[in-house]
Amino acid sequence: MRDLHREAAIWYLFTSPDFFELAAAECEGTTRWFGELAISRKVANFGRNNQVFDTLNKRAKNFRRGAELARLGDYMLAWDTAASIRGDMRGMMEQPLHSWMTEAEYEEFNDVRTDKLSAFARQIEHALHNALWGFKSYENPLPSWPESINYDGGFPGDEIAQSYDSTVIWYKGQLPWVLPDPLPEYAVDRSISCQTGDEVPWTGVWYPSTGMERHSLTFAIKGLRMQPAYRVVKTTEELRTESNMFPPPETLAVPTTWHPLIPTVKPVEANTELWAKAGQPCPKAGVWQAPDPGAVPRAYAADEKMANLGCTYGITVWRWMAER
Repeated sequence: MRDLHREAAIWYLFTSPDFFELAAAECEGTTRWFGELAISRKVANFGRNNQVFDTLNKRAKNFRRGAELARLGDYMLAWDTAASIRGDMRGMMEQPLHSWMTEAEYEEFNDVRTDKLSAFARQIEHALHNALWGFKSYENPLPSWPESINYDGGFPGDEIAQSYDSTVIWYKGQLPWVLPDPLPEYAVDRSISCQTGDEVPWTGVWYPSTGMERHSLTFAIKGLRMQPAYRVVKTTEELRTESNMFPPPETLAVPTTWHPLIPTVKPVEANTELWAKAGQPCPKAGVWQAPDPGAVPRAYAADEKMANLGCTYGITVWRWMAER
């Protein structure tokens, strides 16, 4: 059975500016490793190898800048940087690395470091794709590829959970992909609706009125046009053949009404965390902390209205920290 709360948490992780910064840190770590190894081997002139160093350095800077822009509502640079990684990796492997790397070092670079970076890039690219391109493909499919109208470039069905789990298991704790513990509980806010083609009023994760069966949640960006939902007509398992073990699912674009999926306020219980949403009366006096980047702790009196900091996802959720 699918877990709505867990899938929502993964969507929020993969589309967060913090995740883009983790991708930048992965680039920076590989850049340092590559440069230090080249210096230790006294590669006097990087030559073509310098392209590897420069490319990784550029992608790191772009992921950092992409995170900054995402906090302002612009996700294009983060997506573009992630989409560039696949081609970058092919170019790097064409360089004469074997001429100065040992086999173990080459495997470390190719099978571990750049592969982890590619894992970051895949999640970012897929998580943002439909928010940026879904409606454009639906409204104007490519003449050379009319089937693009039905192409789900995100995570069809429950693929986001499968992708998260398989990647984390594969790297055995080497990736800092940590979900909140305990998981937030999310609720569908049916007071807000957005139909396919309408301007998105709120940046965050959305729930389709079709329900989750053979459909997925999605991420949408304020000010852009809302995408369709994508129904999985045939799954990878249903399409699998001996010659093609992992075909992509067959999907169908469906005009849909979407509703925001937002974290709910947790009830006050012994030994549990206490949360409250912006606009609600403070349920307990004390010091509260918002998870928004740069937010500072704030003291609230009981029943005082909780402030909205204008965070990326459109609503601030506060966590009780301590007595005053």
